[in-house]
Amino acid sequence: MPILSSIGRRSPASRLLIALIYAALGLGALAMLYPLGLMAAGSTKSIADLRDNVLVPRFLVSEEALWQKHLEALFNESMDALNIAFDTDYIRFSDIPLPPPDAPGANLVPLWRDFLAGGHLPPEAIAIGHYWAPQAGAFPAQLRRFRRHLQDTYGSLDALNAAMGTDFDAWYTVFVQPPAYLFPYARPDATPLAAAFDAFKLTAPDWCRFVLSPEGFFKKLYLKPRHSREIAAYNAAHGTAYASYAEVPLPRDFPSNAPPLEQEEWRDFTANTLSPLWSTRGVLDTPETRWRDWLAERQESGVRSQESEENSAILNSSFFILNSRSAPMPQFAHHAALFREHKADIRRELLTRNFRTVLDYLLFHGRGILNTAIYCTLAVLLALLVNPLAAYALSRFKPSAGPQILLFLMLTMAFPHMVTQIPVFILLRELGLLNTFAALLLPGMASGYSIFLLKGFFDSLPQELYESAQLDGAGEWTLFWRLTMRLSTPILSVIALQAFSVAYANFMYALLICQDPKMWTLMVWLYQLQQRSGPGVVQASLLIAALPTLAVFLACQRVLLRGIVVPVEK
Repeated sequence: MPILSSIGRRSPASRLLIALIYAALGLGALAMLYPLGLMAAGSTKSIADLRDNVLVPRFLVSEEALWQKHLEALFNESMDALNIAFDTDYIRFSDIPLPPPDAPGANLVPLWRDFLAGGHLPPEAIAIGHYWAPQAGAFPAQLRRFRRHLQDTYGSLDALNAAMGTDFDAWYTVFVQPPAYLFPYARPDATPLAAAFDAFKLTAPDWCRFVLSPEGFFKKLYLKPRHSREIAAYNAAHGTAYASYAEVPLPRDFPSNAPPLEQEEWRDFTANTLSPLWSTRGVLDTPETRWRDWLAERQESGVRSQESEENSAILNSSFFILNSRSAPMPQFAHHAALFREHKADIRRELLTRNFRTVLDYLLFHGRGILNTAIYCTLAVLLALLVNPLAAYALSRFKPSAGPQILLFLMLTMAFPHMVTQIPVFILLRELGLLNTFAALLLPGMASGYSIFLLKGFFDSLPQELYESAQLDGAGEWTLFWRLTMRLSTPILSVIALQAFSVAYANFMYALLICQDPKMWTLMVWLYQLQQRSGPGVVQASLLIAALPTLAVFLACQRVLLRGIVVPVEK
């Protein structure tokens, strides 16, 4: 019977009341959806947009925000690597604007692409991006691709370890620290795995690669720490009048005509700071020198027929002729152009990267999904067998100590699980059941609350049905299984969902009882992932972990509502 009759609903007061009820329900729904939306938006975060608290991630609607996240991933979250490559002094990725298509250096981009395509640089000069995210804890696109490449090449992890001399225990741990070939301690082909990585990085897409810059290294990590970020300090020490560090040259060979301090810095930098990969008999052989030599050769050769119209115009310009011997590598403009060309791929990668990290970790790491599926299935089956049997005995036979037994069962709810974990652990250890499914299932097999709930439902069933069945010759098992259980489907669905939720969300107890990683459940593996991940990956893992419970609830929604309504109607 409805609370308000159909006639009463027509009055203004009733309509106002109904409107207020719906408004309150709507506000409650919004209050629940807002934090869920923030979590969904947060699941795409990296370090560049970590402080954003918006429902729609900015990089989905802002080209500049997407550019900043891309640069963070391109330089593997290293501001020093970006400033060295671009010869800049940015402090945060969120400070870097997207240069316009006609920005300085954009006219050299076609020539730069020809230079890169010509294979004029050694593999040591190429660095790979979208590969490492030490702060975000994600598995970027090129790291995932590198692992797939090794899987396709060697098939199994044991074969990889045998061929490379490594001891990886899972595919998710396969990783090579990107060699810092600007520093003296980095050596090409130091290990077989490093050699395989150097060969692999050359196959990465253009928008995932950048060129190392010894000149940028000289200015960013050598001159500026010695003097100051301000060029005035350098000028005062050297007696020069440069307008900025961009004008400070790195001579190809020893500057014999330079002031003593400049000679000392050149000698110290090339001998002690820069990798010997970039010098040959005291003469620097860097990507910059090769770029400028290539430019000068192209301009001096006079081979115009092989040039495109655009490149020919650049080669003949007076600006180019005057600056070919000092032209910087146009990496900033080059990557801005690549960003505009591959914007959709970059956005897709940054949108799904955290989720792919979680799925890769769970699918290829341990037996978390299988263990959880077995554990939850057995927990539900035992809950639907043990609890109904106990409740049926109390309801059907009505023992004299029934109220005391029920009170004893309910008292188990008064103690938090943390209180009983140590005694349960000691008992299971003495029985030799640790690191088994029995240890996970036995302590929570019976639930006082479930027995209490089922007994109340069984008491409400008509006794005439039992009497009629007994007259037809039905035994107790038939009465329980074919009559009581068939009529109790709604309440049993509630018990099943409760058992599934408790088993699925079980973390602390599962970690305490099963310390062998082979027996860890999904929640334990997610905890291990969250310990080494940033907020974005953590929120993505929480969303993925919530999907099974949501799917079970939606699949059983109608049955669950019957379980709530039917006992009340009876």
